[in-house]
Amino acid sequence: MARPKAKAPARRYHISGKSVVTIAGRDFYLGPHDSPESIARYAALIAVYQQNGFSVPDGFELASLDPQVAMMLGGTVQPTQQADAPVLVRHLTASYREVAKTKYAGSHAEKHRIEQVCDELDKHDGDLQAIEYGPLKMQQQRQRWITSGKARVYCNRLTNLIIRIWKHAVSQELVTEPEWRRLKAVEPLREGQTAAPETEDVKPVAIEVVRSTAAELSPVLKAMVRIHAGTGMRPAELCRMRPCDIDRSGTEWIYRPEKHKTAKRGKKKAVPIVGDAREALTDYMNRPADAYCFSPRESVQWFRAKQAASRTTPKNQGNRPGTNRKANPKKQPGEQYTPTSYRQSIQRAAKRANVEHWTPYQLRHTAGTLIREALGVEAAQALLGHSRASMTEHYAKQTEAKAIEAAKVAPKL
Repeated sequence: MARPKAKAPARRYHISGKSVVTIAGRDFYLGPHDSPESIARYAALIAVYQQNGFSVPDGFELASLDPQVAMMLGGTVQPTQQADAPVLVRHLTASYREVAKTKYAGSHAEKHRIEQVCDELDKHDGDLQAIEYGPLKMQQQRQRWITSGKARVYCNRLTNLIIRIWKHAVSQELVTEPEWRRLKAVEPLREGQTAAPETEDVKPVAIEVVRSTAAELSPVLKAMVRIHAGTGMRPAELCRMRPCDIDRSGTEWIYRPEKHKTAKRGKKKAVPIVGDAREALTDYMNRPADAYCFSPRESVQWFRAKQAASRTTPKNQGNRPGTNRKANPKKQPGEQYTPTSYRQSIQRAAKRANVEHWTPYQLRHTAGTLIREALGVEAAQALLGHSRASMTEHYAKQTEAKAIEAAKVAPKL
């Protein structure tokens, strides 16, 4: 049985920036997307389509609707261009924004960089034809970032993102390969050869500073810091930990994260949970297998209980402690910590402990440094997951054995 025809084919966005509707295999470009003109032209076209038995008359031209559209809008309208409109820079950024929604769905930082670069390109060169955007235009954009104070390494990262946008455009046949390759001819900024500032290397944090900070944390966050110190894993991997991701079939527990930074390269991740880290995790395994081990809600409940215990209510005041709290605040604690909320909690605790400012990535560096000193570079790479090549199952077993050995000498709080 043939599929029934749609009563009103959908109006959608086209890479040219126009609204388009497809009827009987023919594309009708209605004008700038979501403009009153395109909406009015769509309504007039659909009326013709429905009156003609869900089709358009032979030889029909969209321009024949312009007088009717002008009456609907109370003025004249410009004839719409069809598929021969030039591809502009803003069309390339629009295309890349769409693919980024799926490709980088799990990376807030990368999505933020993409939006930042696309906004800059749209602002300064959006109406420029894509074929006219070359190395000089890209260097001008890079200079804007340098002038705004962005670091050399970050400027290089943003510039490489422009090249990636053009590479994606080649795959979509919006530009040709030579237009992408000429952007690659621009050399990255080198240290000592640019006015862009340098970023400081991440330095390990002293374990005594971590201990002082941990004393100001909730039990949930303190357990996270203990596990982090004992494994050196990335903060995002720690925050995503669930009981179902912990392999407890062997003598040692192995955390196999479902998502991790190098998964797209085909690399398997295995983090041994031994010693102090295992002891800290044990109390957080008694929950549904697919639930996150570490919940901000538990931390909030602990802090509220602590505040209530230390609060003194005057005798002449009948209200119980905490009764002035909002019943349904707009911002509720989430089901899991994020790298950002984990970092913020640590920094606030460090401030309360009156110790130096530090971040979770510094704790990762501390674990890596101590393991390297004790067992060498190979053991540190095995535990931290710094190997660039994909592991076969044979090498994965060897790496896990080395990582278990490394984890046993990791710092303990």
